[in-house]
Amino acid sequence: MWLKRYLLLAFIGLFSSLANSQTVIKVGGYEFPPFVNTKNKEGFNGATLDLIKALNKTQSEYVFEFFPTSSKRRYLDFSEGRYDLIMFENIAWGWESQSVEASNTFMEGGEIYIAYKREGRDQSFFEGMEDKRMVGILGYHYGFANFNADESFLSDNFDVLLSTDHLKNIRLILTNQPELAEIAVVTRSFLGEYLSEHPEHRKELLISEKFDQEYHHSILVRKQGVISVEQVNVLLNQLESDSVIQRLRKRYGIESLGEAQ
Repeated sequence: MWLKRYLLLAFIGLFSSLANSQTVIKVGGYEFPPFVNTKNKEGFNGATLDLIKALNKTQSEYVFEFFPTSSKRRYLDFSEGRYDLIMFENIAWGWESQSVEASNTFMEGGEIYIAYKREGRDQSFFEGMEDKRMVGILGYHYGFANFNADESFLSDNFDVLLSTDHLKNIRLILTNQPELAEIAVVTRSFLGEYLSEHPEHRKELLISEKFDQEYHHSILVRKQGVISVEQVNVLLNQLESDSVIQRLRKRYGIESLGEAQ
């Protein structure tokens, strides 16, 4: 009897030791649909959360956990060590002074402009943003502003309203109130998702053929942190080989720019 009890305790101890040996990796994320969507009843979801699940499923050395932050606060939270890496990012988005390294690019995409479709309004409406009433997201880096997200710079050089809700920005354009907003900058994949759910609104929108910016998404990893950028690249390569990345691209409409219609 004592032998069975000893073996049971030894097994529990071994299992506990193995579980505790896993390194926890905190993954930062902020409202950035379809990569992170915080404005839903079920809690956080999106491509970042799916990628975290896939990483936890494909290996047992690390446990990846989501850490919610905001587009403005993400730099401070990172510098204070609240998370270890952030997905679907680009160093050019204000990370130049941070101690980070970028993984291989694993997804692409972009942001485009939308306006209310009026008679006589065509693609030339998206030329020259200085005289247009625009709406964007607080803390985001936009091509039209040379990726300067400073609120004072934006207010001094552009007539731009900054919000925290992508869906409301699209709906604001659909109200056809130019005194509030004439042009919104939206993620192409999120707009595609919205129009698939509300196809009746497509005829009301003028969608730019040019990009505000093109995404070349990588994972930004803390230098000399709990996981190296080389290890992250190995995991990404494994997910690519297992077609996980491909399924995420298809699910969220994050096809390569060369595949865009």
